[in-house]
Amino acid sequence: MELIKPGLGLIFWMTVSFGMVLLILRKFAWQPILANIRARERTIARSLINARRMEEEMLGLEKLKAEKAAEIEKLAREMMLQANMEAEKIMDESRKKALDEAAKILDDANGVIESQKKAAMMEIKDQVASLSVEIAEKVLQEEFSDKEKSSRYVHQLLEKVMLN
Repeated sequence: MELIKPGLGLIFWMTVSFGMVLLILRKFAWQPILANIRARERTIARSLINARRMEEEMLGLEKLKAEKAAEIEKLAREMMLQANMEAEKIMDESRKKALDEAAKILDDANGVIESQKKAAMMEIKDQVASLSVEIAEKVLQEEFSDKEKSSRYVHQLLEKVMLN
């Protein structure tokens, strides 16, 4: 029954032994446990401060990344604009060269045509002159024989020349 209703002595010795265990724990275990808890709290606080600082750095890096991306995009646009301008300039130069060459070829062709035209005119003049000489010879030969016959002959020759 003593276990159900403890006696006064048992309560006293239990309290004394609990107090001694409490003093021993306080002296040897409680201080190291509290020191570890305080150290852990400081580590957690430093980690939170570092996490906030890293978060701020990440925000700064994201801003820097956005600025650099905008800068790169602007540079790319400028490069594309410059490339387009250079391509346009090259195309204009090529077009101008082609037009100059075409004009030169056209001038050369006109010169050749003109020289061939002059040569053809000279040849026609030579042929006309030789035909005129032939006609004159034939007319003179026929004129001595008969006047009427000679005029008919001249008309025939003129018609032949006109047909040719």
